[in-house]
Amino acid sequence: MRIHNKNISNNMFCDEPLSRRYFLKLFKSKTQKVFRVGAIPPGELKKLVISIGKGKKINITRLAYDGTPEDPPVAVKIIDIGHDHFTGKFINVERSISESQDKKMIYIKGGGGTIDFNFNDGDILKIEEDIDEQIVEQRNVEEIREILDALDLNEDINISYYDKNEGGVINGVGILKDKNMDTYDFTVVLKLINDIKLSNPREVSLNLDRDQILDLEVVI
Repeated sequence: MRIHNKNISNNMFCDEPLSRRYFLKLFKSKTQKVFRVGAIPPGELKKLVISIGKGKKINITRLAYDGTPEDPPVAVKIIDIGHDHFTGKFINVERSISESQDKKMIYIKGGGGTIDFNFNDGDILKIEEDIDEQIVEQRNVEEIREILDALDLNEDINISYYDKNEGGVINGVGILKDKNMDTYDFTVVLKLINDIKLSNPREVSLNLDRDQILDLEVVI
């Protein structure tokens, strides 16, 4: 910054209010955030996140410092939406399943912490609702109800359902242990989840109306 008035130049350090304003201005200019080219504008970003809503799983593509999209996208579950930011919980279903089998590692089950995304950061290129969420919307409940009714107990099955706690789709292989067609409650015992062989079979209780069952079929 050039100062062309000689009197001001000589006296600016003696004038405390002017000096303070001068240095505060310099400080603010150095800390100003740079909005990266191609990033979603703050207002549009906030509207998008609100339209998706809390509890939904999304994939976020951010822009690096050089302007290139980061790959792979960050997968998070929206757990809070504030005035100037939103908070996401990192999602990794496979890691959670693997770690839950090891008692020494069970304390980190869930595979991640949380992260805040400020709407004004100017580094988010794209947000997409995860494919798991789209699959949930397309499920055929009546068809799955008919399949459950036709299945025999202890029959080998494949099942897919959306686990809200894990924040993703569980694909399991096991048997049908129990069912009640009056309440639509049923229990499965899974020995394989998302291609991970379980050291101890997992018993899961589900309900056709309460839980999001995506697919159910007999293993031939």
